Amino acid sequence: MKCAQIGIAVVSLLLGFSQIAQAADGADLTLSEAQARKARLSQIKYQLNVNLPDKGETYSGTQHIDFELSDIRKPLRLDFFGGKVRSMELNGRRLPKTAQKKDFILLPVAALKTGINSINIDYTAKYSHQSQGLSQFVDPETKETFLFSQFESFDANRFMPCFDQPDLRASLSLSVEAPASWQVVSTTRETSLQATKEKRRVWTFPATPPLATYLFSLHAGPFKVWQDQFDGIPLRIFARPSMAKYIPVEDWFRWTKNGLKFYNDYFAFKYPFKKYDQLILPELPDAMENVAAVTFSEEMFPRSKATRPQGRLQAETLLHEMAHMWFGDVVTMSWWQDLWLNESFASFMSALALLKATEFNEAWQHFFVEFKAWGYREDEMLTRHAIEAPIPSVRESNAIYDGITYGKGAGSLKQLWAYMGPEKFQQGLREYIQTYAFQNANLDQFVAILQKYSSSDLKQWTDRWLKQVGTDLLEVQWKCDGQELKEIKILTKVFPGTVYRPQGVDVALVDSPADKPTVVHAQLEAPQSHIRGNWSCPNFVYPNFNDNGYAQVQFDPASLEWVKKNLAKIQDPLLRLQIWNDLWASVRAAEFTLPAYVKVVMDQFPQETDPMVLQAVVTTISGRPGPNGGTVLEYWTPGAKRDEFLGQMEELYLRRLKEAQNGGDEQKFWFESFTSIAQSHMALAKVNEWAHGKNLPAGMDLNLDQRWMLTRQLMRFEWTGANLLALNLKKEDPSDRGQEGAIAAEAIEPNLKVKSKWVNILKVNKLKLSNQQANSAFYSLFPLEQRGLAQRFAADFYKYLNANGNSENEDLVKSFAETMNPLNCRRQESEPLRQFLSRNREKFSPTVQKSLLNGLQEDERCQKIRAAAGMSVSGNAVAQ
Repeated sequence: MKCAQIGIAVVSLLLGFSQIAQAADGADLTLSEAQARKARLSQIKYQLNVNLPDKGETYSGTQHIDFELSDIRKPLRLDFFGGKVRSMELNGRRLPKTAQKKDFILLPVAALKTGINSINIDYTAKYSHQSQGLSQFVDPETKETFLFSQFESFDANRFMPCFDQPDLRASLSLSVEAPASWQVVSTTRETSLQATKEKRRVWTFPATPPLATYLFSLHAGPFKVWQDQFDGIPLRIFARPSMAKYIPVEDWFRWTKNGLKFYNDYFAFKYPFKKYDQLILPELPDAMENVAAVTFSEEMFPRSKATRPQGRLQAETLLHEMAHMWFGDVVTMSWWQDLWLNESFASFMSALALLKATEFNEAWQHFFVEFKAWGYREDEMLTRHAIEAPIPSVRESNAIYDGITYGKGAGSLKQLWAYMGPEKFQQGLREYIQTYAFQNANLDQFVAILQKYSSSDLKQWTDRWLKQVGTDLLEVQWKCDGQELKEIKILTKVFPGTVYRPQGVDVALVDSPADKPTVVHAQLEAPQSHIRGNWSCPNFVYPNFNDNGYAQVQFDPASLEWVKKNLAKIQDPLLRLQIWNDLWASVRAAEFTLPAYVKVVMDQFPQETDPMVLQAVVTTISGRPGPNGGTVLEYWTPGAKRDEFLGQMEELYLRRLKEAQNGGDEQKFWFESFTSIAQSHMALAKVNEWAHGKNLPAGMDLNLDQRWMLTRQLMRFEWTGANLLALNLKKEDPSDRGQEGAIAAEAIEPNLKVKSKWVNILKVNKLKLSNQQANSAFYSLFPLEQRGLAQRFAADFYKYLNANGNSENEDLVKSFAETMNPLNCRRQESEPLRQFLSRNREKFSPTVQKSLLNGLQEDERCQKIRAAAGMSVSGNAVAQ
């Protein structure tokens, strides 16, 4: 696989990828500023009183901060973005309003002193609707208000003035006045609760241990609460009353208890906090490891009984955030270049816990699909970065919450786990946590402890695995001598510009697909490795069985031919997942043609039965499109052959739906897969019947989310009566999900007037949509067959980015950049974007710049895949 040949046209743009504009329209903190502040500050304590009104868009706080200062020669920065200081005193001296700058408070030299300093601040702040700082959500059904915090990476200072960097650990004492009907949750458990006048109460929370500011939290509202306990630790789950019936409380408490027991034993370090709360919240983009008050997005919970895949994702996410209590919360990174120490470990450990502490014995398959494959995809992009990446500022860290930090990092750790041996690896982790508990640590300190338990040079491992980019390629050369195989040669093709990376792998020798393979372990210490033995001659050799190595596989000719005929019959489902991933990666590298891949799909996919393999292949056919995803339908030039393939898939999905067990997970999977791919008149007619409650598959009981899916697909193809369906469903479902469903259903309609309306709304957020509501429109506006309509708004696209490419709400701008670009797998659209980026890249935040570059590379990838397949598109200079 020649990764360096993909997307060559954007290489020159990436030469300045890290040279982005530093003067952002929003808060930021550079590494040099953080290091200078850390050298001066210590012994930080916050005492905060917050007043939360039952209505309105603002709240107020009074705060006392104590800190020790060693150097008073320069002013001191106190981070505070977006709020308004009403009064402020430093060491008894009143400070002028001019001390508050745009993004922070500047404490003057004249008021500072060596030793202990004290600040008193009275301030107000606005609630967020973008999950930054303290967010507000009003339930559209009950009109109840809920508040929740999200402080990572640099948003604690949107909630309160603070020294907001991970190595300035501090304690927080908190009191909160709120409506009497509300629950209030924070890092510690409340020690007193006092009623006040006018139906309000004051909650008092004792001081936290020394923590990074991004791990503090505050959540409030009239939550439904469930309680349990584990080993003397109180356990609570919080959710909105309107969502309560959809929360599998028994499962969550069981996974929580099993997870705590597993991690306590594995790390030989008991969970150190005095409670474990979990909150399931609306409009939260994902999940967050706030100390002892972990938050989860409601989006994980269907409005009906969860399927096994949905339950597995819930359990894995729960265990991921729980692992952070040790990796991230007890031991915290010193700066954001070590973000992977948090996220990769949580991803790897959650897979191990999923396997050992839950009913989901397919944990390593889940790990491959959710993390390893994500890492491989991200490593294909020219915006790839090292796992341990230099991060000059907090804002640049926002661009590395990606498949490298989570997926490749976790995959590399699994590889190290196998390389060192599971027992030695565990011993090293135990000492690391015990040594640096309630401190900050960095990569060098982590590796130094692991080195005690390894005979291999982990400094070399670190330099080559964590500080180099790209994915290596494994190729096996083998030839039988009669009925015997005596030697296997494994060639490691290193990623261009990198040094060889050693790793341990299991080599599978497969004779019959129905039998277990012979497995030979190999330590790959050089670019060419020879494994000698005496084995029966196999039909297929795979060099990364059990998925312990981190590398893509290039099939030798004999193995490839065998795979094409026998893939669905291979016994091991993880191996089948890996092979499908390798084949698709070869398509994306334009080395295995799209028609050849489609032939494998047609021959092998109909025979597949494993749910995770089925999902993976469906994803390559039509699912998860995006800037670094790509699908068969996206890459295939529109025309008769593509339509024929689409029709065959519709028929296959429908047949599998009819064959599935009534009411089972498989039936739901094929129902939703068929709905998502339906485009022909026959298929849309079937979707229309279901949307009207007619001729549903036996055992199907549609939930509201599935009904919105049906309605959205009909709106997407302007089916007669779809507008009325959407209108009636909107009335029936007044929930926040119903509102988002209605937005998506309208935005997806292929009508130029409708598109213009939503483009104008999104450009200035006329409706004051939350990020989640806006994304419902963004990611529905221009599905694949409507990309031509996106080109009508090219001028809006470029004008918006020029004005907003470095704005404070970069998540929203990122969504605009990903979904509104006018690209359509043709050079006549990609060339203008390439030129635009060449002229303007310094205007964009790192996150937005990365999205634009990935989108451009993906479009050029599409052009290259079509050219390799001999396809042509009008106006496509690449694929003539």
